[in-house]
Amino acid sequence: MAANREWTERKNSRGHVETCCKGKHVRLLELKEDPYLDSRYLEKSNIPPYPNNVLFRVSKVCHVTGESGLRGIFRDGGFCITRHDNLLWWSLSVTKDDIAVAEKRFLKGLFPNVQASNQQPFLEKFTTSPAFQSKSRYGNFRFTFRLRKLLSLYARQFCDRSAPVLRVLGTKIYKAEIMYSVLVHPRHVEEYSQYPRLPRRYNRVCGYFQGNMSWRCQAPSESHGHRLVVDEEDSTVHAKSLKVEKYYVWDHVAVAFHMEPGWVLNVDQERLYSSVSVCEVTEWNLLREPDCALSEDEASEVLQDIASEHDLGHYY
Repeated sequence: MAANREWTERKNSRGHVETCCKGKHVRLLELKEDPYLDSRYLEKSNIPPYPNNVLFRVSKVCHVTGESGLRGIFRDGGFCITRHDNLLWWSLSVTKDDIAVAEKRFLKGLFPNVQASNQQPFLEKFTTSPAFQSKSRYGNFRFTFRLRKLLSLYARQFCDRSAPVLRVLGTKIYKAEIMYSVLVHPRHVEEYSQYPRLPRRYNRVCGYFQGNMSWRCQAPSESHGHRLVVDEEDSTVHAKSLKVEKYYVWDHVAVAFHMEPGWVLNVDQERLYSSVSVCEVTEWNLLREPDCALSEDEASEVLQDIASEHDLGHYY
C-alpha cells in the first residue's frame, strides 16, 4: 500500500492488520474512492442495492468478554484496562426496536409525503452483519448498560463530576470491517486535544445527543442475501432474495473510554449481575487464552457460580 499522510498500517494486539486514520470518521464512499487504500472488499462493484446511510439512534452499549474477563470484572468490582490497551472498549447495542425506528425514518426519507400503511418490515433482512447479531466474537458474557448511565458513572469517578469529553478517535479498516471509534476522556486529560470533538448533529457518521449515539450505517450486511427494491408507484420497498450471496464490507461503532493503570470503573455487584447475559460465540472468534467458547448451558453455570461466590442469592 502506498504511503499516505492520513493512513497508517499496523498489527493490533490480537495480531490482525489494521489500517488507521486518526481523528476522522471517513465515509464508505470516500474510502472506496481513496487511491491509497488497497482492499478487494472495498473495490467490489457488483453489490446489490441495499439500505444505505441508515440513521440509528442507540441508547445502549455493551462489553463482551470470556470467562476469565467475567471473573476479573466481578473480582475487581468493575471494569479496567488490560495490558494490551489503555482504552476500555464498548460496542453499540442495537435493539430490534432501534431497527424498527430506523426503518420508519429511512422510509420517511424516501417518501416524505406518504404514510406507507401497507409497508412490510424489510430492514431486518439487511441488518445481518456482526454489528446487529446476538452472537459475539469476544466471548460468552455480554454486559449491557445505557450509555448515559455509563457516562455518568465515569464522570463521577474520574472527571471530578464534570461531563467527560467525547471525541472522534478515528476509522480503522480490517479485511472486511470498518470500525468508527469514539473516544471518551476526562477534561483534565489533555493528550487527546488533537482529536476533534464528536458532533451533536445527526448528519455525520457518528454523533451524541441527549443519551443517544447516532450512527449513519453505510454497510449493514456482511453477506448480502437480498436486494432492495423500491416501488415508487406504491411508495413501498421490499427485500428480494438473491440466489447467490454477495460478500462486502460492514461497518460498526465502538466507544473507547480512556483508563489509566489502576483505574477501575466501579459498578456495584447487583447492577453488574443484572447487566450481564449469556451469548453464543461465533465460529470465527477473537478469544484469547485461557478463554474458550462455552455452550449456553456451560456459560449459564458460570454465571450461577459467580452469583454464589458473590452472595447474589436471589439470582440462583
